[in-house]
Amino acid sequence: MSGRRRARLPIRREPVGSDFVYRDGSRRITSKREIARIEALAIPPAWSDVEIARSPGAKVLARGIDAAGRTQAIYHPAFRRRQDRRKFDRVRRFGRALPRLRARVDRDLRRRRLSEDRIAACVIRLIDLQLFRVGSAEYAERHRSYGVTTLTEQHLSATSAAVEFDFIGKSGKRQRRRVRDPRIARIVAQLLELPGPEVFRFFDEDGIIHELHSRHVNAYVKRHLGAEYTAKDFRTWGGTVTVAAALFDADPADLGSARGRAAVLRSALDAAAERLGNTRTVARSSYVDPRVLAAVEHPEVLDRVRGLRTRSRRYLERSEQRTLRLLQELERAGASG
Repeated sequence: MSGRRRARLPIRREPVGSDFVYRDGSRRITSKREIARIEALAIPPAWSDVEIARSPGAKVLARGIDAAGRTQAIYHPAFRRRQDRRKFDRVRRFGRALPRLRARVDRDLRRRRLSEDRIAACVIRLIDLQLFRVGSAEYAERHRSYGVTTLTEQHLSATSAAVEFDFIGKSGKRQRRRVRDPRIARIVAQLLELPGPEVFRFFDEDGIIHELHSRHVNAYVKRHLGAEYTAKDFRTWGGTVTVAAALFDADPADLGSARGRAAVLRSALDAAAERLGNTRTVARSSYVDPRVLAAVEHPEVLDRVRGLRTRSRRYLERSEQRTLRLLQELERAGASG
């Protein structure tokens, strides 16, 4: 770890037998109160090279290397809340801007060459439809789990009208999906004819073939949607829309009691987790706008939005239009989650 980081996180954790001691520089920390503060951070025992902040109010409270060799951090709860608010504040803006990106994807899918834009558009279409992770070559190599850009020919097959996916995603969850889209199927069939196991590749202007990586996909999103967005925003949007749709479909009578509301919310989160390939807990904490989670406590808002008429739009489904309206109404009602 760098000297600059060490200055901000001066306390070191050192293993001694089956326990740990903590040192601030060369001084061993013996204060029971200070040791209790550090241990309350619940730093995983498997982390190595652990560095800890001296101040309990620091943005980063601890940092270390996990068993997989990745740098991990424990952040102050107030900082996490601010970050989450910023992330979910983007949800409504993303939903409003999404038709523009979908229209662009539609145009690029009509291109004839297997160009970078056409293949990036193909991948974004798949992420939009199935909420796939974009994928990382390093993560795939290390963990043998995949996102859409790291899939190989063994993970999918194409007919004239559909693509079948069968692969292991993050956290070892098996992803078995079918996408019925003739344009996507034709592109994937062409890609599968290319030599080599990698699927999503493109030709540059000189006819040289390249693998499509997450950076290409995110560059496309930023170019056509805005610099603040990445492919991951599709998952946050999709998780939020899935939960909102389940709340709209719930029997209003079930929202009349605390037990009924809890059951409806569990069912909604299970639906989102299934689409995301996550657990219910991860879906709730990372991929669903907390304002929509709070909607279960505001059945009158759900009723009001449910009763509104939505018109058919080519690039924004009715469930998405309702979700945008729900977020607007919840904001007016002061529901923050």
